[in-house]
Amino acid sequence: MLQRRGKSFGVWGENQAALFLTRHGFSIVERNFYTPVGEIDIVAKKNDDYYFVEVKTRRSGELATDLAVTYAKKIKLLKTIKRYCYKKHIADVGIVPASLLIVTDKIKKVVQFRLAVLY
Repeated sequence: MLQRRGKSFGVWGENQAALFLTRHGFSIVERNFYTPVGEIDIVAKKNDDYYFVEVKTRRSGELATDLAVTYAKKIKLLKTIKRYCYKKHIADVGIVPASLLIVTDKIKKVVQFRLAVLY
């Protein structure tokens, strides 16, 4: 089920990301948290750490790199994380901004996942 176009491809990717994180011991706290500043695709928790995950879904090729999360997007994500933590009264825990790149290859019928901490 690799065929998707536009927004539905992104939604499919976010669903795959949630499944990936769950398989790797994360619990999903919230999805698609919106503020006027920006959006957090997935808020997940593992042990006592909160992971704020920006999901990028790409078809294999030139654009399927970790550069999919730009500097401007990182800044927006950090501002949104601050608002989330303030609103949800989260303090004194590990806060991990992260990206999860999902790369699909229709020819090889492969899906790859790359979870990276954003600095």
